[in-house]
Amino acid sequence: MNHVRIRLHQIRCSSTALAFALCSTVLAAESPSQDVKTPQDGTRIFFLGEIHDNEHGHQRRLERVKQLIEQGPLPVVAMEQFDRENQAVLDAALSQCPDVDCVLAKAGTTGWAWRFYKPYVQWALDKKIKLVAANMSNVDVRKVMTNGFESVLGAQLVDTYQLKQIPAQLLTAQNKAIQEGHCNMLPAQAIGPMVQGQIARDVWMAHVVNDVSDAPVVLIAGNGHVRKDAGVMRWLTPQNQAKTQVHGYVEKTDQTDAQWYDHVHVVPRVEREDACLVFTQNRASKPTKKQTTP
Repeated sequence: MNHVRIRLHQIRCSSTALAFALCSTVLAAESPSQDVKTPQDGTRIFFLGEIHDNEHGHQRRLERVKQLIEQGPLPVVAMEQFDRENQAVLDAALSQCPDVDCVLAKAGTTGWAWRFYKPYVQWALDKKIKLVAANMSNVDVRKVMTNGFESVLGAQLVDTYQLKQIPAQLLTAQNKAIQEGHCNMLPAQAIGPMVQGQIARDVWMAHVVNDVSDAPVVLIAGNGHVRKDAGVMRWLTPQNQAKTQVHGYVEKTDQTDAQWYDHVHVVPRVEREDACLVFTQNRASKPTKKQTTP
């Protein structure tokens, strides 16, 4: 993955990741056990977000997953970091590999900072926790952007999730997120297809969660995917929506937090380059057409 794609990947950490990344830090002290209900309290599904490059958020979230595991029963852990077509390879690696590095060499998707996710794989090895590859690959997303939802999800899922009648409010929210997440520098014609790609990923993650009926589920994904107003939550069954608790891990509180998350965990900001420089530098590097005199 080249430098520009790596930076774009970091920007994708939430629908307004750029805003979180560039704002000043506000810290909130909280106990590791705060705001985590047990399955006995009625919550069975836990959406735990992230800013992909923030180590503090990863550590805070890891404490919560550890608590859920210790409370039992063992959850199914669905991870954005594994692409869905690698599920069989992931299952085989977890049953055959002696360590985490072996699993990731066989089934890991490139472009992720795997040091943050190794503990989940280790738990899968040690405790036989089921890991589900919850992401739609970039290849499939490009197919959706070019040929529509049915080209990847198939007619049955398009009908099940009513993807021919997507609410205007959801489309508007995703449109805004895509624009802001790319520094308002995208050409207008690129936004619609990218919105379709984001929705396709959310629908597939929801389908993975909806498919688990006999165990608690933990979804590990970026803040943009777990947001309640326009993310995976919108595609859960009504029954599963009622059993879901959403946690956002952010670097600064925002007025949208109450709409996006049930619980907001503010973590220290990490130092990073201005993500918008990726776009300005990329534009500057493109050669300009020479004008000819008529």
